[in-house]
Amino acid sequence: MPPLAKKFRFYYRFFTALITTYWQSILVGVLFGSIAFLFAPRLFRLVSHLHSTYTIAYVARPTLSELPLEIQRQISSGLTFTDTAGLPQPALSTGWQATDSGKTYIFTLQKNLRWHDGSPVKSSHIKYQFKDAKIEYPDDHTLKISLPDPFAPLPILASRPVFKDKLIGTGSYRAVSIRKNGPFIESLTLSPITPGNRQPQIKYIFYLSEKTARAAFKLGLVNSIADLTDPQELSDWPNSRVTTTTKHDRYVAVFFNTQSPLFTGSAGKSVRQALALAIDKSRWPGDQRAIGPLSPTSWAYSSDVKNYDQDLDRAKQLLQKNAAIPFPTLTLSTLPAYLSVAEMIKSDWQALGLTVEISVVPEAPSDFSALIAAQAIPKDPDQYYLWHSTQPGNITHTNHPRLDKLLEDGRKTLDPEVRRDLYLDFQKALVEEAPAVFLYYPQIYSVSRSK
Repeated sequence: MPPLAKKFRFYYRFFTALITTYWQSILVGVLFGSIAFLFAPRLFRLVSHLHSTYTIAYVARPTLSELPLEIQRQISSGLTFTDTAGLPQPALSTGWQATDSGKTYIFTLQKNLRWHDGSPVKSSHIKYQFKDAKIEYPDDHTLKISLPDPFAPLPILASRPVFKDKLIGTGSYRAVSIRKNGPFIESLTLSPITPGNRQPQIKYIFYLSEKTARAAFKLGLVNSIADLTDPQELSDWPNSRVTTTTKHDRYVAVFFNTQSPLFTGSAGKSVRQALALAIDKSRWPGDQRAIGPLSPTSWAYSSDVKNYDQDLDRAKQLLQKNAAIPFPTLTLSTLPAYLSVAEMIKSDWQALGLTVEISVVPEAPSDFSALIAAQAIPKDPDQYYLWHSTQPGNITHTNHPRLDKLLEDGRKTLDPEVRRDLYLDFQKALVEEAPAVFLYYPQIYSVSRSK
């Protein structure tokens, strides 16, 4: 028999014996192999999606205790949350009672709440740092806060997210990875807490400047950038989408030092009103225009205040009647971010015949004549810290007995309708007094890659 025929017969007998002995295992292997061939691509895409990470650039340099509230709220909740009208609603608590005319608040926790580490949420875990407040824990589900004076805004303050330890919270995402450089967080990865949730992980990478965040986006290091003040070249970047949002939780204004010689007394009030009337507010149309100190989303907001639409004739009359002649050089201080706004206002004031100089400052100075800056708006209409004559947050040094009284009564009054009336009067009185010219709510931009 030829050698080739012998070799063929050997392999034929070998494979026949192999199949006869192991035919069941071979059949199972072929079946599973066929299934894997058909469904592996779909399974791969599913697993890839479940373990994917969406990366967001954020311009900030936070510590664990100073994470942006938007991120904190993904990880945990407070005793309350603030609804779209700015009113407190139950979150970790089922509700609360205000007793002793608003000096004591008793919160009752929901039952069966658990931290991300699986341990039950107890009232003693909740450590708010309220000034001059005494916090007691009668039992595991009750928290009692006692204050020296009635304080209506407290349920709003209790909306700040709470954590058991570091970033162990109760929210829909949990922190799974934190990269730090000293006390500062460089990146933070959050994972959905719900089993089977197909949402990707979220990784926040923190950058020191918008320039470096934009560079990271262009290099493909991040999927999106949150809260840019200026997208610049990214507006036309290939495969990118820019979303614009008006932030009604802050405003930009010209603040006057009401204790400087130029702005003090009744004559100073008229000068402030004249400068307010000289500014062209039509530069900020629609929902971007600010006319008062409260957010237009607040339940206590009023549009029934003096608008100070541009009126150069009236402005000139007020100056000629009340201002010292010749009018001294007016220094307009501004933070770098608002230099372009300062240039526009300088032009408006020069139309009155004034001499105006711009001073760019790295931070808000304690001594100024006029200053352009942004101010965060508290969630509660209480603005005692910002405008009461005794408070350090009152950078304009406003000292007006009626404003002080309205602010004092507003924070002590529990009845929401009475509070609303008090804050309506406060807004009218403050805008009439004109310690600041409210300009606009700033816009922010988010950039993401188009799908």
